[in-house]
Amino acid sequence: MTEIKKKSIILQNKGGVSHIILNQPDKHNALSPTMIQELSDAFENLSKDENTRVLILSANGKSFCAGGDLDWMKKQIFSDRSTRIKEAKKLAMLLFKMYNFPKPLIAKVEGNAFGGGIGIISVCDIAVSLDNIKLALTEAKLGLIPATISPYVVLKVGSSNAIDMFTSARTFSPQEGQKIGLIKSFTTSDKIDNTITNEILPFLKNAPAALSASKKLVRNLSVKIDENTIRFTVEALADVWENPEAIEGINAFFEKRKPNWLMEK
Repeated sequence: MTEIKKKSIILQNKGGVSHIILNQPDKHNALSPTMIQELSDAFENLSKDENTRVLILSANGKSFCAGGDLDWMKKQIFSDRSTRIKEAKKLAMLLFKMYNFPKPLIAKVEGNAFGGGIGIISVCDIAVSLDNIKLALTEAKLGLIPATISPYVVLKVGSSNAIDMFTSARTFSPQEGQKIGLIKSFTTSDKIDNTITNEILPFLKNAPAALSASKKLVRNLSVKIDENTIRFTVEALADVWENPEAIEGINAFFEKRKPNWLMEK
């Protein structure tokens, strides 16, 4: 097995199966600028790698991915619109690259996933999780919206489920995630490796070019996600960042207090 360690991810390959492991457990594998760049480079290289037949995306630590990096969010409070658009587009383009990855992409979700973590699951072809993790899109609690991940989440779970998830910001289980199409299956920690292996085996038996062509076929027949979609979501996020609610929500979070819109019972 070959292994390459980057600052925020680990790359492995064995027998035609590549692994990308998010490796910043102390930061709950949040999507920092470094991680976004390293993931973008990895997906670019693996898309052309003939030794990669299937790609598994997993994470070290208790969290699969906690969404946006906290330091990044702090900086957005004081940034101008053009900077916010530039920064948001980095994540948007990564998700677009992952969504169009030409080989089977499987998420192995062994920890909690929030915000952008749900986005990552949504761009994967298959997601297998532990049965006791927590999932949520919590952006509305901060006065924000899940803009850059929204095309993939809506396509994955449907508009009604997406509205519920976006507006309630509630935590939900893998069992519910399976019902809405986000999670294919869930299992226990002692069985997840076997479950992943069973997902991989059919792909290794089929013609690689046919698999890629099949994915492309489905993408072309689905709701189109393109540069215009990305531009719309990035600008929508920039619009929300200009709303006083976002500033209040982020400040309240870091100051560990309730935001001013929270109504007393």
